Amino acid sequence: MRQLAAVVDGMAGTVSESRLRQLRMVVGMFDRAVGRDEMPARASRTAAQLFTWAALGSFWELAVDGELRSRAQDVGLRLPLATQQVVLSCLRQMAEHVVPDKEVRLPVIPLGAPRATTTPEQEVALFRFMVELAGRTPVGHGGQSRVVNENYRTRLLALAAVVLDTRSRVGELARMRVQDFGDGLGSVRVARRQQGGAHLEPLEVVLPLGREAQVALRRWLRVRDGLVDGVAGARDAVWVSVAASNRGEPPGLPLRAQSIGVSYSRGVRWLNGVMAGRVGWEPLPDRLEGLRRARVPDEEVRVREARAKAWEAEHPRRPVGRPATGRRGQHGTEYAYNILECRCPECTEAATNARRARRALRR
Repeated sequence: MRQLAAVVDGMAGTVSESRLRQLRMVVGMFDRAVGRDEMPARASRTAAQLFTWAALGSFWELAVDGELRSRAQDVGLRLPLATQQVVLSCLRQMAEHVVPDKEVRLPVIPLGAPRATTTPEQEVALFRFMVELAGRTPVGHGGQSRVVNENYRTRLLALAAVVLDTRSRVGELARMRVQDFGDGLGSVRVARRQQGGAHLEPLEVVLPLGREAQVALRRWLRVRDGLVDGVAGARDAVWVSVAASNRGEPPGLPLRAQSIGVSYSRGVRWLNGVMAGRVGWEPLPDRLEGLRRARVPDEEVRVREARAKAWEAEHPRRPVGRPATGRRGQHGTEYAYNILECRCPECTEAATNARRARRALRR
């Protein structure tokens, strides 16, 4: 275990602080696994023995079943899928350093059920109900509560309308600025970043907004202008808070990505409760992700296809077996991973190595 811990400590400076904590977490899991009856006896001899299938297979079963948790009260609680993916990723990274010349058999995480997404019928029902909701008399007993509820509904309607037309992530919504919208609110500029690709160049695309979204946005922006008046740092933010926070912060502050997701989920859960039992109603996914993943905007598809064709015309794929030269535009480079979104092993490895090198330089 000292050998494995030393390997992980030697990775400091080449990986992020969060990844280093995850790697050390897995070292602790190995420490709790070694010596158990389920693990082969030779696994305690060298770090390399931990990466034989006999040891890894037993380790994985113990880890997934929650038998290697650090807190005694949590032992026996099965690891969530997201944590399993983190542990598997750490095992892969450790193997590259402990046994670099050996092909290591790693566990496989079974594919789960696809994430729930909305259907076109559900989206029509969602927007119809929210339009109806926006026109209702504000809920509340009077005073400030009436205004807050009305502003909340106005923001929720505009948010859902924009996501229906753009399929934006919560992070993209949080980064939206008033100047990103075109004349008459007929379009919005969105910088798309692929999942896990924060280090890559984003794809900027101008997406059209339908009449319903324009009406909803126009109404929300009038409310928003009153909320941000005099609030420092909120002049350009599109999505802002409509009420004072528990910490005494005033309304009009820019919403973080997490707050946008929570606000949408709260509204949809309430909507599912109100509509429960109505003929033809199917409960909506209570996460914004379910709405975003349902469809890719046509304009985004067109931009992606045009960029890919232009890249391929200028940089044809090199023949299999020919070594990559590392020049800009060829396969086996970060540029190919970023621009063409090629996910072949060579391009993926090149992008990973380039990201690690930049992190090392920043330190």
